[in-house]
Amino acid sequence: MKKISSIQVLSIFFLSIGLLNHVILIPFLLSAGGRDAWFFAALTIGLIPIWVYLLSRIIKNMNNDTLAAWLENKFGKPIKNIVLFFIKIYLISLVLATTKETMDWITTSFLFETPSLAIILPFALLCIFMAHSGLRSIAISSSVLLPIVVILGLFVATGNIPKKDYSHLLPLFENGYFHGTRAFLYSSYGFAELILLAFFQEKLTDTLSRKGLALLCLGMLFLLLGPLTAAIAEFGPILAEAMRYPAYEQWRLLTIGKYIEHTDFFSIYQWLAGAYIRVSLALFLITETFKGKSNNMKLGILFAIGFLMVIISIVPFSNFKFLHISQNYYYPGTFYFLLLLTAFLFIGTFIHSKEGKKHENETIQK
Repeated sequence: MKKISSIQVLSIFFLSIGLLNHVILIPFLLSAGGRDAWFFAALTIGLIPIWVYLLSRIIKNMNNDTLAAWLENKFGKPIKNIVLFFIKIYLISLVLATTKETMDWITTSFLFETPSLAIILPFALLCIFMAHSGLRSIAISSSVLLPIVVILGLFVATGNIPKKDYSHLLPLFENGYFHGTRAFLYSSYGFAELILLAFFQEKLTDTLSRKGLALLCLGMLFLLLGPLTAAIAEFGPILAEAMRYPAYEQWRLLTIGKYIEHTDFFSIYQWLAGAYIRVSLALFLITETFKGKSNNMKLGILFAIGFLMVIISIVPFSNFKFLHISQNYYYPGTFYFLLLLTAFLFIGTFIHSKEGKKHENETIQK
């Protein structure tokens, strides 16, 4: 089995969760907290030691076992099947939500008249191909895509410095001390998604250390605070809150000298790179929950989910209705699910495995 390194894991998560933190969650944060959103997002730095401890303990206790095998050893087959069922539902929802968000952005920002089917079909097929190729292919692609994404991010961040007025970040708590507390929930979502690491930790050539996990968490927080503070500094809290895609609007603001404008096409690469890796990783993890199935069966499952991706993309559904559902129901709901899953796996680290007990009983009988 071809494994990947911990450095490649960082590349995967910086693109996958980076899209979430850098783009998708920003309008939620601004809507929930307004000007105070950046402050409550910054407070999540206090969660990093807790999250690093939980993740490192879970991963260490799994001891290179697959998630399915570890769950069965700890809790038994019936509970394992129930947990895997809910994980499958979550991963499918992640694929569909990311696809819908990406398609809405493309059709409202660039390709107004292009049929959705012409966009979603190649995207879905590429993601299916990548997922079927395996985790190593996803890791290599991430390592190739990430450096350009980082360079473009630094380019837009520094290029817009003359247009930023950080006095817009203050004063805080104009609407009360607890007005933006909901923003704390959204900004914690990226940390919660790191539990996905436990789904494929047996495929790592080396264990991701606590320092590596802390670096990953700090990177996620930086990817959240960067575009969030920039949106408030460039547009002001009121206008930034009214925008559907504040991170994208920062690209539209960027000019190079006096004569070069419309640099926002660079954002297409950034967004699609993140969406491509995010969806491909989720599809791969879905197939991993079907251990024992043939490759043809797994490929059929991928195409079935690909069909759902096409359906959710071509069915007419208001962008702002989707925003309302995502902000008020989907992301809060999945956040609590990930918290419960993390707590459940953490509890499992204190339970002796059934194989260990069986081995002890056989030893005593001998």
